[in-house]
Order: sequence, then structure tokens, then C-alpha cells
Amino acid sequence: MTSAQKAYIMLGKESLWHVATRCHELFDSAQIPYSIARGVAVCLHGYQRNTTDIDLIIHANDSQRVRESLVHAGFEWAPEKVEFRSPEGVTIQFLIAGHLAGKHAEVRIPEPTGELNVEHKEGLNVVRLSRLIEMKIACGTGNLRRTHKDFADVVELIAIRQLDPSFARYLHPSLRKTFKELVRVANDNQ
Repeated sequence: MTSAQKAYIMLGKESLWHVATRCHELFDSAQIPYSIARGVAVCLHGYQRNTTDIDLIIHANDSQRVRESLVHAGFEWAPEKVEFRSPEGVTIQFLIAGHLAGKHAEVRIPEPTGELNVEHKEGLNVVRLSRLIEMKIACGTGNLRRTHKDFADVVELIAIRQLDPSFARYLHPSLRKTFKELVRVANDNQ
């Protein structure tokens, strides 16, 4: 059993893990590139925190195939919320590669392909740590309601992964200063 899977069982979120692995199977079978982002990605990168939904990065031109795969597998489309629900009630939301990662950000949501953007963790395709941190900082900077949550995730990832200011070289130049400030915060709290 993987560490993220254990965390979700401990949190009573077994169905969330089951849906994540089911989405992987569906998209892998249909050869649809995807990567897991946001809360589940944070967990897969080592910060075991609770989340209630699954966020997947896809290409815009794969939207119809994604919809067909999920509907065929029994997932329900909720157009008013622009999301799917699994038969177990788990929400699945999508981020579109190339869209802005945050309001007024220079950073875009990464492609769900390529070793610079995606890595394989615990049997799933997950956005690479550097891209996850970029998205979290960009989103948190552009949306005050998300700032505390997104920045807290980055601080915890910095602490758990023992990242130092030199990791900033892997990030978009517009985010490096904020990242280094968050490293300082993470180190001050240890």
C-alpha cells in the first residue's frame, strides 16, 4: 500500500483514492494525457493533508474524450458546477493546460506530458513538484481567498522535502522571490 493511499484511508477518504486510480486507468487506456494537481498532488509529494476533490490537468482538445470516458464509466457531469461526480460522490475538476495558473500570473498551467511537467508517483501521473509549487504560488498570489491555503501547502512541502532557496532556479522567475520568502517562513517555523 502506498503512503498517499494510507493517508487517505486514515482520513476516511478511501473513495477519493479509488477514484484517482480509476481515472488513471480510464485515461491510460484511452491514451489521454493527464496529471494530478492541487491537493492530491500535494499529498503525493509528501504533505499528507486532507482534500475533498481531485483536480486533473488535461489538454483542451482532449475534453470530449475525457467526458466520453468518464460518462461511459458511470461518472455524472454537473454542468452548473463544471465538474464530474463519481458514483461514490467524489468531485473531479479539470485544469486546462496553457491557461493562467492564477489571476494576473505570468505562469501557465503546465502540459500534462513530458518529464519537466509530470512524474509517476504511487501508480499515478502527478504534476512535478516544481510545477505544483509554481501553480500554488501563482494561484495564491492572485486570489486572496486561496493565499493562506496555497502558501501553507508550499511551506509544508518546503519543510517536508527539505527544499532550500536554491530550488527557486526550477521556478518561473516571477515566483522566485516569493518562494524564497516561503523558504524563510518554513525554516523559521522549525
